[in-house]
Amino acid sequence: MTINQNDIEQYLSGVKDAVEKGCYRLDRNVRRQDNIDLFMDYVIDEKKVKKIILDLTVMDFSQILQNEHKGYEYEKLYVFGKDVFLLERNGTEVSA
Repeated sequence: MTINQNDIEQYLSGVKDAVEKGCYRLDRNVRRQDNIDLFMDYVIDEKKVKKIILDLTVMDFSQILQNEHKGYEYEKLYVFGKDVFLLERNGTEVSA
């Protein structure tokens, strides 16, 4: 799949617009164990999650994956990575 910077900018703009309007959710279910672990292992709340998403840039883009969950195979998952400092629930600061 060929993707360019403009495609990523458009996608990210749509995501940020949805977040600013409150039209998103960070799923915490059995298929999203990483999300559950994030809230269990670190001192983070929805406000911090929103800020992290809104701070994403095109340079934070990593790759596009095909959704492998049954019934959602048509979806493309845009993957971003950003270094943020979070406080572990046991009290030490780490880069996540």
